[in-house]
Amino acid sequence: MPRCITAPSEQYKLALAVSMGGMLELYDFLIYALMASYLADNFFPASDQVTSLLVTFATFAVGYLSRPLGGLFFGHLGDRLGRKKTFTLTISMMALTTALMGCLPTYHQVGILAPILLILCRLFQGFSLGGELPGAITYLGESAPQRQGMMIGILFLALMVGISLGTFVHGLLNQALGPETMASWGWRVPFWIGGLLGLLSYQIRKRFEESGLFMALDQVRQRSSIPLLILLKQHRRGLLCGLLLMALCGSTVTVFGVYMPSYLTTMLGLPKGDVAWHTAVAFLILSPFSLLAGLCTDLINKKLLAACLALAVIFLTVPAFQYFISDDTHIRRMMMICGLFAAIASGLLPPMIIRLFPTEVRYTGVATSYNFGFALFGGLAPFSSTFLVQFTGTNMGPAFYVSGVGIVGLIALFIAWPNYPMRTESIVDNVVAEKS
Repeated sequence: MPRCITAPSEQYKLALAVSMGGMLELYDFLIYALMASYLADNFFPASDQVTSLLVTFATFAVGYLSRPLGGLFFGHLGDRLGRKKTFTLTISMMALTTALMGCLPTYHQVGILAPILLILCRLFQGFSLGGELPGAITYLGESAPQRQGMMIGILFLALMVGISLGTFVHGLLNQALGPETMASWGWRVPFWIGGLLGLLSYQIRKRFEESGLFMALDQVRQRSSIPLLILLKQHRRGLLCGLLLMALCGSTVTVFGVYMPSYLTTMLGLPKGDVAWHTAVAFLILSPFSLLAGLCTDLINKKLLAACLALAVIFLTVPAFQYFISDDTHIRRMMMICGLFAAIASGLLPPMIIRLFPTEVRYTGVATSYNFGFALFGGLAPFSSTFLVQFTGTNMGPAFYVSGVGIVGLIALFIAWPNYPMRTESIVDNVVAEKS
């Protein structure tokens, strides 16, 4: 298969540069969840701690729910104006809103205006992230189509490191400042750090070259005027497959990678500092599994891999949570289990959606399926899991949620997946076929 970037070393350098930006942007987005207990006290005070946390996670879900809008908007720009310009814009938006979140007044200072401002910042965060990760997936997949699984695996390895970075910063600040200072103003520091890292990522993005496959669209003038309409008319099957795969990915990664620190500290009463440190170490150690999972998609039948993951989620999540709530448990082992689930799911499933769509609507297709899957099944995961804990009266709520979504994800295996070639010659062939 022809290469858009001829030298393999350049492909790896490009993947590392893109992944660095993705890591920093995910840190910005997920630091909200890691600071959830402090935000609950400062922006959503309530007499019941669980109720306060529920409202905080509802605001977390708002950020996820705005991602589809961002995906549609930036997907359109990406398919019309280019991949590079679009996901360079998203990182600057993300950096600004994250820094602003660290400067917001609290409920005790300005009353109801505080949570309103926080929700607006979360909306803009989710909006920008809706274009960021799909843009990175599309850009890497098109820049190295013969090794797209490995390249996208590098991206999600970096995202795992982003989760580890967030928890490391949280643990370091807890140890350096102490609980009282963290509750007073220390919770703001991770947001300021995220804003600065986002600006650094923007400087990295500005130096990228455009995707070779998108440049081929320029040569044959095959850009879609309204990519979303073409996607809905001609590529509904690919969209459904991508949505189901990302539902499985979103629920697994969010519950095991984002929700667990708050679950362990609030629901199980474990020390925040210990949970933060063990989470950081576990996700850092297990991040290479994202790369290995992505590499597997280049070598092994994708449907077989998706089936294995779905069955593992369905049948292993409940025993895992039974261990979590048992008396004979250890934080390090719990976070290693969580990190393994999150690493494999994040590295395995996103590379599968890149070939579901042709080049002229690929950014929009990836952004729509990715963001709707994460918004509907990932964004609501912390809220739904906490609600199930309250409703059932058992701490097994997150396990029931993830297993249920795993069953939904199995539907994708019974659909014939589209498989569009990723080479510049195919774009020219399509135009010749249409004219004839």
